[in-house]
Amino acid sequence: MGLKYDVVSPFAGTIERIFFRLSDSVQEGELLFTLAEGSRRMDILSPVTGSVEAIEVESGEPVIAGMILASIVLRQEG
Repeated sequence: MGLKYDVVSPFAGTIERIFFRLSDSVQEGELLFTLAEGSRRMDILSPVTGSVEAIEVESGEPVIAGMILASIVLRQEG
């Protein structure tokens, strides 16, 4: 098993859209979520290249700052 990285919400809001599924491979910088709060919108990008191990939220779900949104297992090189 590789190292696990938790993707967290930078602010309180609502998950507007999820762009991946469980077990998908994601690349560093790839769009994972759109988070909205009032008129403010933020795209949350993958900080690492790896495989999605867990998705902790659903579209339309409210979240708080610091809440874990997903977990990504880092891809092992070599």
